[in-house]
Amino acid sequence: MRGRGLIAVFAIILGLLCIKQLSYTWYTNKVENEAKRLAVKPADEPRILDSLAQKPLDLGIIKYDYKDAKNKEINLGLDLKGGINVILQVSERDLIMLLASNSENPMLSTALDNADVTHKSNGNKPYVEIFFEEFDKIKGATKYAAPDLFGNKANADKIAFNDSDDKVKEVIRRDVEAKVSTAYDVISSRINQFGVVEPVIQRLGDKGDGRILVELPGVSDTDRVKKLLQSTAKLEFWQAVRGDLTVQSHFMGIQTEKYNVINPATGKPYNNLGEVLQPSGSNSSFVVSVADTAVVNRVLADKSVMTSLPANIRNYKYSWANKEMDLGANQPKVLELYALRGANGTKEPLLTGDKVASASGERNAGSIANEPVVSMQMNQVGSQEWARITDELKPAGPGQLGQGVAIVLDNLVYSAPNINDKISGGSSMISGNFTLQEAQDLGNILQAGSLPASSKIVSAEVVGPSLGQEAIVSSVVAFAAAFIIVLIWMVFYYSRAGIYANVALVVNLLFLLGFLVSLKATLSLPGIAGIILTLVTGMDANIIIYERVKEEIRKGKSLRQAVDFAYSWKGALSAIIDANVTSFLTALVLFFLGKGPVVGFATTFMIGVLTSTFTAIFITRYFVEGRMAKGKNVEFYTNFTMHWLQNIHVDILKKRKITYIISAILMIASLASIFTKGFDLGIEFKGGRTYTVRFDKNVEATEVAEELGKVFVVDGEAVVPQVKTYGGANQVKITTSYKADQEGTEVDDEIKEKLFQGLKPYLPQGISTKDFSEDNATIGLMSSAKVGPTIADDTTRASFIAVALALFITGGYIFIRFRNWQYSVSTIIALAHDVIIVLGVFSFLRTWLPFNMEIDQSFIAAILTVIGYSLNDTIIILDRIRENLGLKKSESFYNIINDSTSTTLSRTINTSLSTFLIVLCIFIFGGDSIKGFMFAMLIGVAIGTFSSLFVASPLLYDMTGENKKQKA
Repeated sequence: MRGRGLIAVFAIILGLLCIKQLSYTWYTNKVENEAKRLAVKPADEPRILDSLAQKPLDLGIIKYDYKDAKNKEINLGLDLKGGINVILQVSERDLIMLLASNSENPMLSTALDNADVTHKSNGNKPYVEIFFEEFDKIKGATKYAAPDLFGNKANADKIAFNDSDDKVKEVIRRDVEAKVSTAYDVISSRINQFGVVEPVIQRLGDKGDGRILVELPGVSDTDRVKKLLQSTAKLEFWQAVRGDLTVQSHFMGIQTEKYNVINPATGKPYNNLGEVLQPSGSNSSFVVSVADTAVVNRVLADKSVMTSLPANIRNYKYSWANKEMDLGANQPKVLELYALRGANGTKEPLLTGDKVASASGERNAGSIANEPVVSMQMNQVGSQEWARITDELKPAGPGQLGQGVAIVLDNLVYSAPNINDKISGGSSMISGNFTLQEAQDLGNILQAGSLPASSKIVSAEVVGPSLGQEAIVSSVVAFAAAFIIVLIWMVFYYSRAGIYANVALVVNLLFLLGFLVSLKATLSLPGIAGIILTLVTGMDANIIIYERVKEEIRKGKSLRQAVDFAYSWKGALSAIIDANVTSFLTALVLFFLGKGPVVGFATTFMIGVLTSTFTAIFITRYFVEGRMAKGKNVEFYTNFTMHWLQNIHVDILKKRKITYIISAILMIASLASIFTKGFDLGIEFKGGRTYTVRFDKNVEATEVAEELGKVFVVDGEAVVPQVKTYGGANQVKITTSYKADQEGTEVDDEIKEKLFQGLKPYLPQGISTKDFSEDNATIGLMSSAKVGPTIADDTTRASFIAVALALFITGGYIFIRFRNWQYSVSTIIALAHDVIIVLGVFSFLRTWLPFNMEIDQSFIAAILTVIGYSLNDTIIILDRIRENLGLKKSESFYNIINDSTSTTLSRTINTSLSTFLIVLCIFIFGGDSIKGFMFAMLIGVAIGTFSSLFVASPLLYDMTGENKKQKA
């Protein structure tokens, strides 16, 4: 082996660098555990941690402190650390309306409505392009540059009245893209001020796509994060109209029967707003019971009603207060409704938030209560306007009351103080019964700036820290058990050579983890599965080499000759490289088309394929060569395994009709189940919401579903959720389609409240809604996820593309390497056979097995992994067929295929059996969230081995026949 010393030096240097990278994680864990040990109560932990963080680690060559180490430690995903992952959708509809100056042209609103519907089923296409298509269908001779569309005064510097439609479309595209970029910058600024370590913030989709991914591992107050992300921060100042009799008399007389909104107190529809509106004595116009706000909202949203208001109140803006008021014991909570007057009687505010230069949340030192407020300082222009406005609204004379100014944020009135005097200098303050944290968050939002349009969470996953900690424990146990099995098996089967393989596996693990840390990759549960499968890949490579050494020795070669040949391209290396390249390519497909933790799996597996290839080829040979250089023997088998699977000759082709029939039966049964029973689709594919809830006692899933059906009701019909036992008998996973197509914080909160009410009979007595959804709770809501219909359609499309692309790429690679279409086609058919049967098993058994068998992103990752694994086995056989075609030119193709299959049988069975045992180990000891993934792998390994032996090779023969000239 040439360059043996160079390889040793390279491996040692690389190993030391990896150890250094891993030391950061070791040090942060050490400091944090010490802080936990010293803390008398949890509240003391941050203070003690700050103290310990000041002491640097000094190992001579290596010096760093806690802060440095924290920035370089391994990142844990949500499923291991807890936290929140959301996809925000910036409203491109709002951006288009803004560019059209909120035009009331009916063609514009119709096109936007149609675009909304189309975008839900075709979310992969930019919304702007869908809008163009819909508008072009109905616009007739109308031009985009029309004055009541995009050729308005506000766009005079960008769009001329005679500009072509194509030119205006390009302006719209650029404007939407610029504003989405602004939204990304604003959200990034808010998150950075939130103080999360290693947040993930990235744009999704093509240029102009309004989706933004935000992942915040370790965050506990997830409701706070949602508010922080979704707040548009559109700050406005309006005059609060006090005691306007026209407003009061007209609104209280509005008829409401047509809305058919049921009064919860009477069980009958409301007749008019006079039933629910109570005139207010403050700067608001009315107070309304929270239970009655639905009918008021229907009126406010009815354009025909609002445009028919008397002229003097038609331009008023009508907004709710941001918080409910508690009127005391046994009294319903109420909301204030404000009538707001704009500048000079228009629909424009007196002042906008873009004039605010700085904002911060703090306690009001000038008040007796010292209550939290948001202090703002306006810029020069804003200061001048604010001075003019307050001068106009101050009391007209002694003993009189000044006018109220409503401070409106995202269409909610936070406060409406009276102006007592002219305010110079540009200072102002927002009060609104805040907690200090709420005031600080609002200050941060205003400081970061407003979003150019509203944003909604269209996909969300929340994992509590308790589940994360349990996942870590189960993952460590599964990993340790799998690793021990690998080590024992290799020594048992290959004696001293097995010890060398184990050393290579340890080095492989060190390299893999070191690379993951240095690349800032996120380690998730699927990522841990990827690490374990990396060990399988490394073990398979060693098995292929060792079996080839044994085979060459049986042919009469010396140990030296056998080792040299096995580690050559003509020996085992071509099969290893081909197998690992195809595995890498399937993982690469998953990396680009997958989402969330699945991307972590793909990243881990791709790095693992590279490190496994290096360690299997170079590290094991380094030790084998070292021992032989000393004149000592290297044992590649034990007394027990010396003759295992040797001298076996199976006439695969003779039995191919039987195996074809077996395969056909399995495929037909699978397809029948797929088309009749279907799949248990996860919310990633159908949309909806899931909740993992833990109780303090065992519960029956069917009873829980029945109770929830009583609260999830639409138009009098119960929407009964799917409820499954998840983990222990005291924990369930609830999946519901209730209001799946509706988005927004209000809807999320409503469903969470209904969930709590439905589960109340099973929860400890006295538990509140807040206790139920507490992020650190050990009883109650442990995790939740939401996927909107657009995201679900995107995921479905991407998954189909991923599987099809993986089959196409692997088939293409086989064609290039073997230069024969029969090799490629037979391989693709065998892989499709494996995919169909795995899908069929999941379809048939989904109602029988006691663990999650949803078709989700992790399942797609499992399918692609099965494709890669099955391909490995097939390539070993095809590679031997190619080799024997060159060596045995006079032999019939029939015999060559049978001989090639028989001579590689030992490594095929050995790799499959060892892989099956390892995957079984993870299946048994791993967490509930990866059981479905591992079950798919178990089926895939078994079916993949069968298809490699009894489908791919026979198909190759039947498509080629005895024409041996068509060879690779």
